[in-house]
Amino acid sequence: MIVEIVAFIVGFVFLIKGSDFFVEAASRVAKGFGVSEFIIALVLASIATTLPEVTVSALAAYGGNSGIALGNAIGSALANITLILGISSLILPLNVEATAWKNSLFMVVVTAYAAFLMYDGTISRLDGASLILIYFGFLYYLYRKHMVPGEMNAGRGNPKRDVLIMLGSGLVVVVGARLVVDSAVTLAREMGVPEVVIGLTLVSIGTSLPELTNSLMATLKKLPNISVGNIIGANILDVLMVIGIASVIRPIGVDPGIFSFTLPLTLVVMVILTLSLRFTGKVSRVTGVVFLAIYSYFLYVQFST
Repeated sequence: MIVEIVAFIVGFVFLIKGSDFFVEAASRVAKGFGVSEFIIALVLASIATTLPEVTVSALAAYGGNSGIALGNAIGSALANITLILGISSLILPLNVEATAWKNSLFMVVVTAYAAFLMYDGTISRLDGASLILIYFGFLYYLYRKHMVPGEMNAGRGNPKRDVLIMLGSGLVVVVGARLVVDSAVTLAREMGVPEVVIGLTLVSIGTSLPELTNSLMATLKKLPNISVGNIIGANILDVLMVIGIASVIRPIGVDPGIFSFTLPLTLVVMVILTLSLRFTGKVSRVTGVVFLAIYSYFLYVQFST
């Protein structure tokens, strides 16, 4: 048990310090490339925190467990908004740039498209390929619109170095999250906590731990564009790349419970987020309370079934 406690403490330190470096580097990268913090978080920050999930889902699909990728992607998207933005907005209302709602709307549209693909009960390889192509098209659009060649200058520091720092610290955060979750699960089992409780709490929340710590750190540093951009970008990646790559490797059979309950609930919170950003330009404390209430309802349903 001593080993697990030490691993938990080390992982927690990795989470906190890694997130600290991650958020600071993301802010410097935005200034170095002359683009908004929201766009940097939407793309680079989300890739850094979600790439491990993409890899795990791809390996799961290769091993014949492609359905895990679907549950992980949709469950993470729901937790990212309701739990992470809910908590962050209670600490500090998250005022973001005026155009953030458009990317949130894109998140809604691609999730609705994924739901359409699931209607027949299977996400085929062709379906998955279309999701991947949409993501690369999204990246190309952002590049053409925001990344103008020649905008960097020496007065803005070294953005290329800061990108490496951000990706490296993102990896530290992911490793820290893994240490925290694995040690916590082991400790819970040794204390006799039921497996179902472990799965619905420690494991499910653990997959979103990198996004949680990064968003909370960004909120505490009063960088709400990074906090919200990271979540929207991570959700877009979850839907397009996690599901897309897994289904290209092996077609996914859609679980009826995900299609009839978790996915519609996820779409509802995405729409609430988009409307909030469109008409108020922020995620307010009231919206945060609504998100946390929805996540509490989700957990209640999971425990009661």
